[in-house]
Amino acid sequence: MTRHRSAMIVTFGGLFLAGAIGLGASAAELLGTHADWKIYRHGTGGESMCFAVTEASEKNPAGGERQTPHIYITAWPKAGIRAEISVLVGLALKAGTEIKVEVDGTRFELFSDGDRAYVGDSNEELRLLEAMRRGKSMTVSAMSEAGKPTRDIYSLSGVTAAVLAIAADCS
Repeated sequence: MTRHRSAMIVTFGGLFLAGAIGLGASAAELLGTHADWKIYRHGTGGESMCFAVTEASEKNPAGGERQTPHIYITAWPKAGIRAEISVLVGLALKAGTEIKVEVDGTRFELFSDGDRAYVGDSNEELRLLEAMRRGKSMTVSAMSEAGKPTRDIYSLSGVTAAVLAIAADCS
């Protein structure tokens, strides 16, 4: 993923989250649930965007002013995006630090942008997506802007079905 695409997803990520919880002008439509993942669509026809989302099953630190951490896999056919991975860490991240991701022993590094993290390379993004499809859990470790470490664990149960669903529902 390029930084240009990630800026585009940051813009629409807020719209997705707001719509998904009913805060946007037009709410995202819940299409279904696959184990620990929910599938949403926003818009219609060529303007539709779909995403799969799950929240952290374990988060550290929890509470405070931190938003609930989530992983998104986004499909936006008009822009040629089929399965873009992003992580909402839920608090401002230290600029320039890499976010560590581990899926059942396989490690990846993401870059931070505000309170989100993205994969910097499309080939690496494909590797991460494949690891997620084969894996059972994903751990995301980051450093907050205030210098405090975060460590969140996500279930990957249902991620394969979720990716297939967003491809089918947003083509």
